[in-house]
This record gives sequence, C-alpha cells and structure tokens, in this order.
Amino acid sequence: MTAKLSSDAIEVGVVVRDADRCLEFYRDVLGLPYLGDLDFGVAHMWRFQAGTSVVKLLLFREEPTGSNPPGEVTATGYRYMSLFVSNIDDLVAECERFGATVAMPVTEFQPGARFAFVEDPEGNRIELLDVAAATQNGA
Repeated sequence: MTAKLSSDAIEVGVVVRDADRCLEFYRDVLGLPYLGDLDFGVAHMWRFQAGTSVVKLLLFREEPTGSNPPGEVTATGYRYMSLFVSNIDDLVAECERFGATVAMPVTEFQPGARFAFVEDPEGNRIELLDVAAATQNGA
C-alpha cells in the first residue's frame, strides 16, 4: 500500500532546550514567518512557515535526557533539513553575526547551484540551497 498524501508539505519537529535562542534564530535570523504556538501540557510548540512546509520547535516541560549526535551528517537518522533560498550569501552572513556555526561555507556544487550548512543554537544542521541560477540555466 502507498501513502495517499493529502498535502505536498512536510512538517519537521525540532526538540529544543533553549527556546528563546532557537526562536530568535528561526524567526529573526532565518526569517521564517511565525504561524503561532500551541501548548500540549507536556510540551510547548512554536510553528514557522518554510515554503509550503512547517518547522515546529518543541520545548518539553521535562528536559530530554537524550540528544542526537552533533556534527557530521554521515550518521544514520534524520540529520538535517534543507531550505531553498535565493539570498544564500546574505543569510550565511546573518547566521555568522548571530553566532551560529557555519559547518560548511557557501560552496558551488554545479554551475549556478550553491549550498551551505549552518547550525541552529541546538546544533541541528540546516542546509541552505541556492539553485535558482542553475534552474534558470536548465541544470
């Protein structure tokens, strides 16, 4: 059986420990539009629009004891999310001003297509992709 998707979007949940710093990063540094928040009793969730998808930050009342291994994307499991942007240089510079780790600087991987990896305050990796020029050139 195949899933009968009712939306072309996905929602990504990111569990955080420092909600204030993460809210500032996703809202003010990345500039994702804030959609609202929900309280579930055991956790609080803030939602941000990312294209047609949603990034959800979750802060549990009891701090989680476990954590994903930081660093390399070559470990198993969910390792990063990708955001398609048209202002990659400005956005990476804004992340640097914020104090975010730039794990990989802006790099061209094919003519007109570039990417970079930044980390949110919890160490979660975000791939920024600028492929507009490659798409326009028929790549």
